Amino acid sequence: MEQLRSRTNQSKLKCAAAPPPAVKTDKTEASDAEKKVIADLKQLYMETINLDVKMQRDIYNMEKSYELKHNEIFDKRKKILDEFKKQNHGDTNTTENVTNFWLKVLKASYTEFIGKEDEKILSHLTDIRTKHFNTDVVKFVIEFQFEKNDYFKNTALTKTYILNCVPDPEDPLSYDGAEIVKCEGCTIDWKQQPSFFDFFTPPTLPDDPEDANFCDINAILQNDFELGFYLKERVIPKAVIFFTGEIADCQSSEGSDSESDTDEDSDAEEEEEEESSNNENNTQVII
Repeated sequence: MEQLRSRTNQSKLKCAAAPPPAVKTDKTEASDAEKKVIADLKQLYMETINLDVKMQRDIYNMEKSYELKHNEIFDKRKKILDEFKKQNHGDTNTTENVTNFWLKVLKASYTEFIGKEDEKILSHLTDIRTKHFNTDVVKFVIEFQFEKNDYFKNTALTKTYILNCVPDPEDPLSYDGAEIVKCEGCTIDWKQQPSFFDFFTPPTLPDDPEDANFCDINAILQNDFELGFYLKERVIPKAVIFFTGEIADCQSSEGSDSESDTDEDSDAEEEEEEESSNNENNTQVII
């Protein structure tokens, strides 16, 4: 199931790009027999595409069928957190304890996107859920639930991701799995607006791929789609181990990743040097 999910998670919005360089091919005209073989092979390939479309639909139907069971578990999680928050109301440790569970979860998983002003609002976040829709349009909705606060009147903020799970009728052989084709935010009744909440107001992709802003907006949305799937597949179900720091992955820039890799390499080198030093000391004792 994890492999199926990872395949589904490769959803993307494709950006118009310059045509690829021409590939040199043998210009020899194919015989009628060869043309028939190629046509038969393409027909078989089309059958695999149709099978893949059905598989994708079955995956989303399965996710939908288990949604109620997941929510029963998440309801228990919310009840535990709500009861703890009531019992510890007024705790002065405002960012690290369980009363700010979701704030710490998001800081652990979206390190670069949350500023100090965001933290003040996210301390009022009580839950995050996803809802699946598999009828006319395949989509999922991420819902952030809030207690009453001084920043906006909404009790819930939503982000909707719409997927295309069928081949393009004009070019069916180019189908490469489900794609997120659109995302929609919600209207926030603001009193004051910090940066993280731009997440709920994504830009609109122009219909024309030749539009001067198409690729820039496409790149923003591509990142947005990755964040959405990361929330849906990783953060919401694994929230407690994000909170405790027992999970290592985090949505951050390549620079942060490189820095983390460098730190790990440095630690490894230090361990090797320490081991080498210990070996030398042991040798001196034996002598």
